[in-house]
Amino acid sequence: MDIEGDLIWGDDDESVVFAQAQRQDRSITFMFANKSKYTQSLPNRIVTCFHDLPVEDDHATFPSRATMREELYSSVRQVWDHCIRHPSITAADVIVEIYEDAQRSLQWRICHESLYSQYTASLLPINKLYQCRESKINAYKTVNYSTLVPVQHFGGRGRTALVNISGSLYVYKGVDFGTYLESPTDFQHRKEVFYHEIRTISSLPPHPNIVPPSDTFVAVRKIDDDQQELICGALYAFMSHGTLDDHIEKSKIEGTHLPWIRKATWCYQMASAVAHTHYTAHTFHMDIKPANFLLDADQNLVLIDWEQSGAAPYTLAPEADGAWDVKEMANGASTEETTNLATPRLVYEKYSGPYRENLAWGQPKWNVFPSWKDTCPRALDAAEVFSLGRTMWMLLNGLAQSELEDSDEVVMSWNDAAEEVPNEWKDIVGRCLDPDPNARIGLRQLVDFWKVVTRDDVA
Repeated sequence: MDIEGDLIWGDDDESVVFAQAQRQDRSITFMFANKSKYTQSLPNRIVTCFHDLPVEDDHATFPSRATMREELYSSVRQVWDHCIRHPSITAADVIVEIYEDAQRSLQWRICHESLYSQYTASLLPINKLYQCRESKINAYKTVNYSTLVPVQHFGGRGRTALVNISGSLYVYKGVDFGTYLESPTDFQHRKEVFYHEIRTISSLPPHPNIVPPSDTFVAVRKIDDDQQELICGALYAFMSHGTLDDHIEKSKIEGTHLPWIRKATWCYQMASAVAHTHYTAHTFHMDIKPANFLLDADQNLVLIDWEQSGAAPYTLAPEADGAWDVKEMANGASTEETTNLATPRLVYEKYSGPYRENLAWGQPKWNVFPSWKDTCPRALDAAEVFSLGRTMWMLLNGLAQSELEDSDEVVMSWNDAAEEVPNEWKDIVGRCLDPDPNARIGLRQLVDFWKVVTRDDVA
């Protein structure tokens, strides 16, 4: 069986490149460091190419990243059978450095990475992870990180990957040692986001269209204390049908059309999941988009990614971009006069104070969702209705995220793929996307509309 690998990353100092490779049930992290004075050494060329460093000689880099990747994994194959037999290769802190000797022959050595102790020191045991009133942990089990065999990496914050454990496939989401090696500074934020997501999901009352909490956590142990399990990841069920965005893109490429009743059902499930989030769980999602809805074995949508730490610009409501504050006020009334008036108007004011930031690693830099949840839930509803509308518009229009990712301009037009979309559906989506949040359809109304549509179509 050949050696496989699809994950390469660099460090903050732009002096090292790491690569993960696996064969059968063994996974190893390799390192290439820019140490040699000879600029055309393999490690130097890899580092230069990956970090896009300036060069005076084209021979000091590679013509493309694809060529670099090919040479990198070629070197891994050359040393694999030798390093795999080293007695320390299974140690949690081990990295294999590939380098060239004075004769420019490829060599390798085992490195016990000192940063591993800092990595484990920053992780939490399961009992401290759940030290908050809202989070509820049920029966769970743990598996050691070393038992995970990567199959495919999905990207995202920290590490998200399809992994094999004893012949079964799971989705791993967490912060492994490689995340720390990439950037110890960014790691702290990624870790907090990962822990926050675990706590958030565990606090959500069950809903058929929301991912359930993980019951299996991934753990590591300190080198000098193997008694305590430290949580570095969670395992979720692997849904082989992919995301809603995958289906939209596949349908577009193949020229096929998803049944309209299926699309209407998905619109209902999206709205139902968000309504449950707002009115039963009393929280928010923030990043509603096609890629955050998985399809289960029965082709039902499941809302994932509960990090609450960033949003896609092509589905984010314009008023939620961090530049606006909001309050409720009746027409022609002062704030004090609105106390006993029904359905006051949402009034948005452009923020003009000093720079503010509460998202160190996401966009927008100022996250209004937590404060709006507490001070103005109606504004929160309106913002997520907009995101639902954009997601429904993409589905009904047959637009994949890749067609919109480089644009934050809100344009709602209907293309040929939506020619047969009922006008009533288009009107509802249009009401979701109204520039005035006060004019948007309510979240409960949106759920009711799609519930009636799916019921009538089935009947």
